[in-house]
Amino acid sequence: MNTLGDLASRRNNNFNLIRMLAATAVLISHSYPLAQGDTAVEPLSSWLGISLGELAVITFFCVSGFFISLSRDRAPSNLDFFSARFLRIYPGLTLVLLLSVFLIGPLFTTLGTLEYFRSGAIYSYLSNNLMLFSMKFQLPGLFADNPWPGINGSLWTLFYEVTLYILVGVLGAFAFYGRGPRFAVFLLIYAVAYVAFKALLANTTWLNELHRAQFFFTWSLPFVLGMSLYRYRQHIQHRFVWFLPLAALAGWAYQTAFFFECFVFAWTYLIFYLGFATHRVADRYNELGDYSYGVYIYAFPVQEILAHQIKGIGPVSMMLVAFPIVLIAAMLSWHFVEKPAMSRRHTFAAHLTASFHSLKAYWAGTRKGTV
Repeated sequence: MNTLGDLASRRNNNFNLIRMLAATAVLISHSYPLAQGDTAVEPLSSWLGISLGELAVITFFCVSGFFISLSRDRAPSNLDFFSARFLRIYPGLTLVLLLSVFLIGPLFTTLGTLEYFRSGAIYSYLSNNLMLFSMKFQLPGLFADNPWPGINGSLWTLFYEVTLYILVGVLGAFAFYGRGPRFAVFLLIYAVAYVAFKALLANTTWLNELHRAQFFFTWSLPFVLGMSLYRYRQHIQHRFVWFLPLAALAGWAYQTAFFFECFVFAWTYLIFYLGFATHRVADRYNELGDYSYGVYIYAFPVQEILAHQIKGIGPVSMMLVAFPIVLIAAMLSWHFVEKPAMSRRHTFAAHLTASFHSLKAYWAGTRKGTV
């Protein structure tokens, strides 16, 4: 019987398709509030307590936890690892931010062109969102009369994604993916912190103000589960029967305080079962490219434009009109921005290494007084 480790060593899998479906699910989920306002009920939320968009984010994070760990394990150094992560996130992000500020903004803002470009808000939008800290989701005079005002509310996940990349880099630097109990110690510390935070959250009110901490523990859970599946991949069988007790546990915990955790455990295993259950259709899709990131970052702006231009557009109409436009943007982003950037990751890492050693030599010379 194949383990996840056996299957992860092969190139063919269904994860490009799974990520694409997850990105499309975000587009579908956001169509409701973007068309009807923040009181709209998104798919699944009234029944499951988790919206379709949140389910997609859980999917993204558990898959990332596994494959980002694999990336760090194979990388010669943290510098190579972070170079690859930077080139996967930032070229596409930078382009969509520039298009938002310098194309979509001037075309649709209610302000005059000069007033718009004189506003410091557009430049803080760029700088804050590139730093991924204190991210901003609105531009001056833009889509203020839409049912759900903003420009790209989907970008909030990138802060947590990159934070977890740093966690993987730190663990990799200390050989946590090698032999020995170090990774198990990390899991124990994480579990204690998670349970303690959730217990305090349930019994105090002041923790409700710590939104970043709440979001971190919520979205780090599927990521850490993905990391754990990677770390113990040689011991985890690829069998559907393993999903059944996890699904039963989630069903038992339904509408309890622990449902989210039980559901995430079951969903994560199901995603990896489906991800490694290879099929020739998914293999053919892999040949096209990974359009999921482009769909994710371009869907929200396109949907806001539709809400602005077609007053009263319904959620289903928004989905049907937005998807082909977003798909074209995602394809262009992949083939002309993301893929070319990723192909230069080794060269980029080599330049960074050379620059680091030059800087190190310079400072060493400064200390000795030879520079």
